[in-house]
Amino acid sequence: MQDWAKLAVARGLPLTALELNRITAPLESLEQAFRPLMRQLTPDLEPDLELHLEGERE
Repeated sequence: MQDWAKLAVARGLPLTALELNRITAPLESLEQAFRPLMRQLTPDLEPDLELHLEGERE
């Protein structure tokens, strides 16, 4: 897993220790949730680059 606090410091983000703690916990949770899903992706899959809103007509 990524060390989000170290990444923020390395990028030079001017965050306090409290701010780092507040943002790293949600990022770690998201990474835990999405990491298994990423393993299911294959190179032949293409991203959906269009937003399709309900009720929108072309």
